[in-house]
Amino acid sequence: MSSEQSKIDDEEFSDAKKGPDDINIDDITGKDDITGKDDSTDKDDSINDITIKEIKENISKNSIEIADLRNLTESIDNENSSSKTDDSNPLTPRKIRYIYANTFDDTHDNSNEWTDIKRYRFQKSLWKLKYNRIVSLFYLNNLTKSEHKWSWMIIVISTLTSGLTVANNVDESNAPIENYNTYVNVMLTVSSMGTSLIAAWIKKQMFIEKINEIDKYLTELNSLCEDLEIQLSLLNTDRLKYIDFKKEYIPRMTQYLTTNPIIPPVEWKKCIREITLDYPELLNMDDSEDNKMWPWYGDLISDPKNDEKDAPHVRYKTNFYRKFRKTHKDKYLSTCCGKKQMEVVYDCENHSIASKP
Repeated sequence: MSSEQSKIDDEEFSDAKKGPDDINIDDITGKDDITGKDDSTDKDDSINDITIKEIKENISKNSIEIADLRNLTESIDNENSSSKTDDSNPLTPRKIRYIYANTFDDTHDNSNEWTDIKRYRFQKSLWKLKYNRIVSLFYLNNLTKSEHKWSWMIIVISTLTSGLTVANNVDESNAPIENYNTYVNVMLTVSSMGTSLIAAWIKKQMFIEKINEIDKYLTELNSLCEDLEIQLSLLNTDRLKYIDFKKEYIPRMTQYLTTNPIIPPVEWKKCIREITLDYPELLNMDDSEDNKMWPWYGDLISDPKNDEKDAPHVRYKTNFYRKFRKTHKDKYLSTCCGKKQMEVVYDCENHSIASKP
């Protein structure tokens, strides 16, 4: 009995020692030790075939979905990179920190004392007044140059007419060329007609009236701008009281923001382009944020390059500036020669300023 028990124990021990490689496939498949036949039925084989087929289909489906996600990610990245380089649709900053733009009502302060937000509101109005002033100034300058040009042409033609009048007194017997008097009379007629046409053109364009109107507007507007700039540069204790300041300056600001001279769109664009390309120093004369010219420079924001809570307040160039600063050469390069990258102020990803290539 003891020998039989030890034999059984040895068999159980040998089975326990078997590894994955020592397991008999017949034990799993159910084949008979004697006949070697499979104990499973045809129904089990069909179930196994269906299971393997479903696994393959799931793997194929998941592979397709992963490929679609990869293609979608690449297309989004390509769109983002193209939007960064194509100046026709520059990126609009969304993750920047405005200083006062999101404050619409100073409800927590009902007093008639100066605060930063109150000063900022008047500062924005001053930016618009300065914008009207500089555009009107260049428009007046262009009008003056045109009026001087046409007036000088009248003077030149009138002088020529006077000379032709003297030359017309020469007798035909002493004429240097044949049909001398005919030629002189023709030139006199043409010069007289030219003088009349130029004078009528000057009157039709109303150069004198426009010059006088804009000159008066600019004189008063310049006085208002200087007064406001001095008042806003003073300390709150040295400035006029807030209630007195409103009574004195709000009506005048409203007047000069609504009654500015009507400038034709073509002339307006010509003035803006001339300022941007030929006089960029006027847009940022002292490199201070308050005196940067609007709308070439945007609103006050925290410096995107500085992540500190008390980052300095800055104003960067706007899309308005970037569009008008492009010369004909830049436009040609940006459309025909490989989409030349133009300067973009903000980078939405890391709040950094993109450098011009």
